[in-house]
Amino acid sequence: MGLSQYIFTATCTDEMTSKMAHQVSCQSVTIFEQLCLTGRVFANNKQGLAVVEGPTGLVEQYFQALSSDVLLETILLHSSHSIKVREFSDFSIWINLRQEYYFTDKVRRLTKNSIKEALPKSPSARLKIMAEAYLQGDMLAAA
Repeated sequence: MGLSQYIFTATCTDEMTSKMAHQVSCQSVTIFEQLCLTGRVFANNKQGLAVVEGPTGLVEQYFQALSSDVLLETILLHSSHSIKVREFSDFSIWINLRQEYYFTDKVRRLTKNSIKEALPKSPSARLKIMAEAYLQGDMLAAA
């Protein structure tokens, strides 16, 4: 089975609190590691940008499952394509929240300065365009 990369954005419902966003992030890391998926999620408790990589079937199943999440108001798939190699060697979530939470090496604080650390040294054109377009303004303001 080949590899795929999905790049998508999502908007959360008003029910998503900062505490819930942190808890979901911690749970997501465990799921991604069990499924051997790689990538990044950049989020606050209102919106997110995700890059998910792995075996095509698993990536598709993950995206379909996420599409039915009641805490998501919208989910937009911007890119889904086959890849020969993964851009990311691991999975982590970079999150910007108003409250202070326990952060780890897999659930990290998203700031203007940490974005460069989260991205690969040489991101693909797709990833670079999405990151530059999305990781500014509202995303970097703790919601």
